[in-house]
Amino acid sequence: MLSLDHLSTIEADAARIRLAYDTDPSARIPWSDRWSVGTVARHVAGAHHVVAGIIHGRPTADFGLAESIEQPPKGDPGFPAWSAAGTDALCDALRSTDLDEPCWTSMPAGRGVRYWLRRMTHETLVHRWDAEIGAGLDPGPFDTAVAADPVDEYLALAVPAICTLRRSPARPAVHVACTDADLEWYLQFADAGGCSVGDLPVPVAATLRGPAAGLLLALMGRQSFEEAGVELQGDPSVLERPGDLLPSA
Repeated sequence: MLSLDHLSTIEADAARIRLAYDTDPSARIPWSDRWSVGTVARHVAGAHHVVAGIIHGRPTADFGLAESIEQPPKGDPGFPAWSAAGTDALCDALRSTDLDEPCWTSMPAGRGVRYWLRRMTHETLVHRWDAEIGAGLDPGPFDTAVAADPVDEYLALAVPAICTLRRSPARPAVHVACTDADLEWYLQFADAGGCSVGDLPVPVAATLRGPAAGLLLALMGRQSFEEAGVELQGDPSVLERPGDLLPSA
C-alpha cells in the first residue's frame, strides 16, 4: 500500500471540516436529505472524542462511551473548540500508544489500535469532502495515496463484513482496478454471506476501473461511477444489487 501520513491527514482534514462549519453549518450535503455541514462536523468530532476514549480504555472500552460524551448543544459557539480538542485527544492517543496494542474495534478483522489509525483517517477524509462540498468550498483533488488507502480498507475489511451482516447472495467475482497506482482487488462471492478479497487474478464477470479518488467517491456513494470517472467493464447485472458493495448512507 502507498505511504500515507495518517496523523497529519487527520489533523489537516479535521481543520478543514471546522472551516466548512464556520462557513455555513446549515448547508446541505448533496448525497443526503438528512445531513448538513453541521451534522458532518458533529459526527466527526464525536467520533474523535469517542475513539480517543476507546484507545485509552483498551482493551474493553467500546462505542458505549458515546453515551457519556457530552457534545455542546447545536449552535453553541464553543463547538469548534470542542471539536479541535477531540482531534487533539485522538491524535495524542494514537501517537502515544503502541499500534499493536489490543483494542476493541468495530470490525471483526483488524483488532488493535492500528485499526483506528486507518479508520479515523478515512472517516475524517471522506467527511471533509462532504463538508467542503456542502459548504461550497473547493475540496481540491485527492492525493493518490490518500485516496487509495480507504479504498483498500473498504474492499478488504468493510465489504466482507457487509456481506456477512446482510447475508448477501452468492454471485460472480468482481475486479476493482486502480488506474493511477499499482493496486487491484479481486472480490469473490462464492457463498451466501461470504466474500474473500485478494490481489491474485481470478475469473471475473465485471471490473470497476478508475483512479483512486474516483473509486473512493464511487464506493462511498458520493458520486456515480460516471461522475467519478470509474468505468464498468463486463456484465453490469453483477452490480444490480449495489447495496452489497456500496454503503447505504
